[in-house]
Amino acid sequence: MTLKKIEAVPPELSSQLISGEEVFYFSYITFVGGCGSSKPRQEYWIAITNDRVLYKTKVKENNRMIGKDGIIPLDEISFMEVTEESTGGCSSKKFIGLTISSSGGVVIIPIPTKEKAIEIRKVYSEIRKKFHS
Repeated sequence: MTLKKIEAVPPELSSQLISGEEVFYFSYITFVGGCGSSKPRQEYWIAITNDRVLYKTKVKENNRMIGKDGIIPLDEISFMEVTEESTGGCSSKKFIGLTISSSGGVVIIPIPTKEKAIEIRKVYSEIRKKFHS
């Protein structure tokens, strides 16, 4: 996989970038609304730069989903894994989570598909290899 710098990113992300930071991955991770709703929830996203993972989403915390806007420095990430589990609620369905463990704890970010979660993990690995070896 060849890393490509992304020049055009949404203002919500560009306002959070620090000097010298380059974005190599950005994706919206929008989900359909809750029970009986076909409207998408507000736009959530994840980005990976040469120094950090930035996200705005709902994360799984103590078996609850909580809205968060966070940053994880790449140097503090000890591992990243893709998890699958069945969820309860109105209808049982599969939950795909991108688990990121860092010195500050563990964050589980819901990702729409397993393929997208694997893609994010691959980009993270390439950035670590290129900028942090």
